[in-house]
Amino acid sequence: MSAPSVSAPGQAVALVPAAGLGTRFHDDGPKALVLLAGKPLLLHALERLHDSGRVAEAVVAMTAGYESAFRAVVDRAPLPCRLVVGGVRRRDSVACALEASGAGEERLVLVHDAARPLVDPLEVAAVVDAAEERGAAIACFAMVNTVKRTKNGKVVETVPRHDLVSVTTPQVFRAGLLRKAYVKSPNADVTDDAELVERAGGAVAVVLTSRWNLKITYPEDLAWAEAYLARAGG
Repeated sequence: MSAPSVSAPGQAVALVPAAGLGTRFHDDGPKALVLLAGKPLLLHALERLHDSGRVAEAVVAMTAGYESAFRAVVDRAPLPCRLVVGGVRRRDSVACALEASGAGEERLVLVHDAARPLVDPLEVAAVVDAAEERGAAIACFAMVNTVKRTKNGKVVETVPRHDLVSVTTPQVFRAGLLRKAYVKSPNADVTDDAELVERAGGAVAVVLTSRWNLKITYPEDLAWAEAYLARAGG
């Protein structure tokens, strides 16, 4: 069952890739359904997107065969959600959600990983506002570690970090721009949508955010997030 489309000026449609399996957790189930402080990662993310005041609705790309479990989560979300089956790759899941969104060419679409449950609502708002002005914007934070390029187990280069950033989500685009990017690079196996937009010649604005927007990948990430929420009071 699909939620009705919500059309609100200045608000984005969230596209939430959530089809990945939690293999690094030694769990064959969807990572988006892993519990953090008693709630699925996906629900944390949806609540924080809603709290930004910039997201009107969400399309969640889920793992095939888990519709009942995902429906139970999105029914608890504070914003209208619809479910679609995601693809094998992250980019496939985003493409499925984008198609299902029905967003007009000028409508903002916001891509956010279900595995980033601690995103700051104020920072979500900042990225949406930047995309409203510039057409495309991504969240990221400045690199603090020394970065080295390696080959065959040896360092071949130390990369100056002053102009490097670590990219996170949300990433926000005009829907028409993102669709064009997917058409121009139909087979590229990329790790974020901004790269596709860059390949299509689009300019992407950078919004510097905090480092709290952790992606839950390993069990220790989940433990860190639990400790963070306990310290922050939930």
